[in-house]
Amino acid sequence: MSMFDHKAEREQDVSKIKTSASLKKVVVAGPGTGKSFLFQELIKAKMAEGKSDFVAITFIGKLGDALADDLCGLAKTMTMHGFARKLVLGQRKGWEYYPKIHNIIKEDLKREGVHEFKIGDENYARKSELYKAVGDADVVEYALKICELDESLIPVHDLILVDEFQDFNEVEAAFVDLLAKKNEMVIVGDDDQALYEFKGSSPSFIRKKYDPSNIDFESHTLRFCSRCTEVIIKYFHAIVGKYKLNEPSKKRIQKEYICYTPDKERDSKANPKICLIKGCPPGMIAYKIHESLKGMAQEQKIKEVLVIGEGRSCKTILRDCARQLRDKGYKNVDFNGAEDLLPVDQETVDAYKFIGKDEESILGWRILGNPKKKKERDKHLKNAKTLCMIIEGNPSEIKALSEKSVVALEAALSKEEMPDAALRKKILVQEIKNRNISLPRPLGNLNITVCNILNSKGLGADVVFLIGFDEGKFPSATDPTDSEIYQMLVALTRAKKRIYLINTIGKKVSAFIGALDESDLDTEVIKGSKGT
Repeated sequence: MSMFDHKAEREQDVSKIKTSASLKKVVVAGPGTGKSFLFQELIKAKMAEGKSDFVAITFIGKLGDALADDLCGLAKTMTMHGFARKLVLGQRKGWEYYPKIHNIIKEDLKREGVHEFKIGDENYARKSELYKAVGDADVVEYALKICELDESLIPVHDLILVDEFQDFNEVEAAFVDLLAKKNEMVIVGDDDQALYEFKGSSPSFIRKKYDPSNIDFESHTLRFCSRCTEVIIKYFHAIVGKYKLNEPSKKRIQKEYICYTPDKERDSKANPKICLIKGCPPGMIAYKIHESLKGMAQEQKIKEVLVIGEGRSCKTILRDCARQLRDKGYKNVDFNGAEDLLPVDQETVDAYKFIGKDEESILGWRILGNPKKKKERDKHLKNAKTLCMIIEGNPSEIKALSEKSVVALEAALSKEEMPDAALRKKILVQEIKNRNISLPRPLGNLNITVCNILNSKGLGADVVFLIGFDEGKFPSATDPTDSEIYQMLVALTRAKKRIYLINTIGKKVSAFIGALDESDLDTEVIKGSKGT
């Protein structure tokens, strides 16, 4: 038995961060290493000092939801965009938030012959003032400029916690630096989980914060993973080694990543290998998932399941897999790409909300294309009033809405025409399936999330199925890019107990399999396939 005391070492790691007198700290935390627990401990320590104003900022909404759940109301939890929006709209009275305002400004400037512009420059600012709006692309930039022009407007809190810092872009990182001028701050991230470089984000910002040459921030590491089994951690390190991520040219933060055996010993023994399914036809994936879950549920307790794949190449297969799993009787299948029975045009909804608040809203009418005919404008005004009544009205007011008004609104918001007969058929088929196909417990009660790898960020599940584990899909070439390697590390470390890698019939198995020892692999070849 190892003399290395995991429990004492982990407690020491957390204690160093809690007791540090530094007002600015950066913490590198691998998947499942307890950053939410750290946040709770830091907040509780501040509460013991009589402090009460805490903010946790993360990258995207889904991660914000998870963080809010973990912090149990101890801190105000929001995305970076949400934090910036509150600041900007607080300073720019009468302004609105419209996510796609950048697209509208770009179209307007192009019509005026302005093809080159930057957010916040003279031309862009002129249009922002016209529409009195900020959106997804520009809100952080405006928040940064407001605070740079007058540092007295920098928001002040007792403690700011910043999560997923490796996915912040240059403007967001600069805004964090500005906040750090007046706030005690703890920044947490992991450059091995940098997935959004295609959107301008960069792991370089957390690497610079963590570097010994940065005297402004004190550096710490959370080493112990309580999520993943020993074989998954072993595979993680094998990928890091195979693709030479620790070479100086990669500038990766050197870190330990250790399976926390006091929590994971039982799971590690029950799930000693990585599972590979070779040569699986796309139409058979849901069946293989079902069979695997059925077998696993007889051996150990499982509740959460993730079905994930590379976003672009696996979009259709993920959608079909979600539908087939529902058809097999799984009641709780969450797929954010699922088709709604009545697809709604959110841009029109936003326009109606602006017009409902102000009938002369320049932005609202611009979203609708600035119709000139009085009859068309009157129709939109009526729809806007109906929409606002549905959103804000009390039950009796909503009940009093005429059926004609609701039908008119429905027609304006529906993205596609769907004859009543087709709609009724779709509802009927789904209802019959939902009511008459069921699985025995615990299978029927499993919570199954189907999504791409990027959307799995921040999630964890007892069982993970990584589909499209094919060369040419994931990775897209024999030699993976750094981004693809990070995606593989993220996909792998979603699993608490077991991961299945599903290779498609007729496709060569992903190059990522080459990092794994044969002794750590349990392979099933689908009959009738060549299992390349």
